[in-house]
Amino acid sequence: MISRNMRASDCAMRRALMACVVALGIFVSAATVAGVPAYAEDAAAGLEAQRIAAAHELMEVTGVNAQLDGMVDIMSQGFRKGAGDAGGKTAADKAGEEFDRFMQRMLSYRQAMLDDFAKMYADRVTLEELRAVTEFYRSDAGQKFIKAMPELMQQGGQLGIKYSQKALQDMKDAKP
Repeated sequence: MISRNMRASDCAMRRALMACVVALGIFVSAATVAGVPAYAEDAAAGLEAQRIAAAHELMEVTGVNAQLDGMVDIMSQGFRKGAGDAGGKTAADKAGEEFDRFMQRMLSYRQAMLDDFAKMYADRVTLEELRAVTEFYRSDAGQKFIKAMPELMQQGGQLGIKYSQKALQDMKDAKP
């Protein structure tokens, strides 16, 4: 009888142990499955953060801040010239002051703009590509290109002004 009770007790104990093992397995599986998205999200967030940091580095290497300032100067010159051509020096000065106030306000968002640009790059370019482009800009050829950019932007701005004036003149000439 003891042996039979032991066997029954053994069976009950085995069942309880098996139930614990199964329960533990289910718990671990559930935790692992539930954790996969979190780990995947963490990994994705980590990669996203790396890409954004790499995009910021690319912008730093290429001198985006200086380019932004140069672009604003070119736009200001073009704006003043266009306003002067349309309404004379007084109109150009007044329009130029308004433009400068607007640009000052807009540039108060500079860091937010740079962060948005970095996110935009990170969303479209892989980490490896961002690093490769950054390395190019660190090379002699890349540095030469960066150094030429302000002059190219200036000349490009002048070309834009030239053709804007031609288009305005064409429109004036076409009026009956």
